[in-house]
Amino acid sequence: MAKKKKLGYEESLHKLEEILNKVENEDIPIDQLTAYVNESMELLKNCKNMLKNAENRVESAFNDLEE
Repeated sequence: MAKKKKLGYEESLHKLEEILNKVENEDIPIDQLTAYVNESMELLKNCKNMLKNAENRVESAFNDLEE
């Protein structure tokens, strides 16, 4: 099984926007809609994790400045 490429934040956000556009503007079969929902959930988790990591790094940098 091929290993999934980890997308960056901008790539994940762009993919989410593409999915949203398809769902809003096309007739999507329920099986495809389910796949889009699952993919969107993974992309959102990816974005959330990257934002949380960035927040932790910024917080750590500010804490280092205070020491």
